[in-house]
Amino acid sequence: MPVISASSSRAPDRVIKFLWAFVVCTLLHFVCSRGQAQNSVPAAELVARVVKNELEDRAHQYKWMYRMEKWDGSQTLTEKVVETKSGPLFRLVAIDGRPLNAEERQREDARINHILRDPGPLLKLQREREEDELKLEKLLRLMPVVFVSDYDGVDGDLVRVKFRPNPGYSPTTYEARVVHSLSGAMLINVRKERLAKLSGQLIERVQFGYGLLGRLESGRIDIARVEVGSVQWKTALIDIQVAGHLLLFKTLSKKQHEVRSDFRTVPDSLTLAEASELLRSD
Repeated sequence: MPVISASSSRAPDRVIKFLWAFVVCTLLHFVCSRGQAQNSVPAAELVARVVKNELEDRAHQYKWMYRMEKWDGSQTLTEKVVETKSGPLFRLVAIDGRPLNAEERQREDARINHILRDPGPLLKLQREREEDELKLEKLLRLMPVVFVSDYDGVDGDLVRVKFRPNPGYSPTTYEARVVHSLSGAMLINVRKERLAKLSGQLIERVQFGYGLLGRLESGRIDIARVEVGSVQWKTALIDIQVAGHLLLFKTLSKKQHEVRSDFRTVPDSLTLAEASELLRSD
């Protein structure tokens, strides 16, 4: 019978202890390095870098095709959307998860054919979207000065940054007044310096013209962004719930919930007719 020494019998224990110590040290190093990376620049500066990258991404104006689920009253509608130079063309493909029946598909065909014959309403919607985009860009540029930002830990591989109204900032537009009344948090991909999620809520009532021109009683907004290319990020979630009597953005409603997925680029020169064929064949 082989003789087992006391030292050899304890070898497995020593190996396990060594591995456990290695794991603990590795985790501690990860947490410490994340904390150092997080605090290597002021939170406001990180937010400014994120805004800069978001604006550069938006300047490229890529065209996309994607799938969208949205609330419409008590129903959930699933649409396929293609962006074109004339505006976004969509095709309804399911209601509450149920694919369209033959009659519903025929109605969609008729609706899209009507748009191809008379794209005026779609062009109007596109102009409104472009106006909203300009407003959003202005508000993005204001974020580093509208808010006071502070680090608030990590969430997975993202850094959390809290924001609150900057008492030293005086908003000069209706949109800026609403944004300046928000408080919440952002999740930021530090490596890419991009916004992954923003959640905010209105912390005070906002009135315009002493309430005669409009007012916002309460509200919240949640936006999630996902990486879809080497430098491109797209909005994957829009959830807006606002109580009030003033719409700041023409193409956003006071109650809106949209989930977007399956992003694919399409040619910039895509026509409405080509987009229609793409929606039929995809």
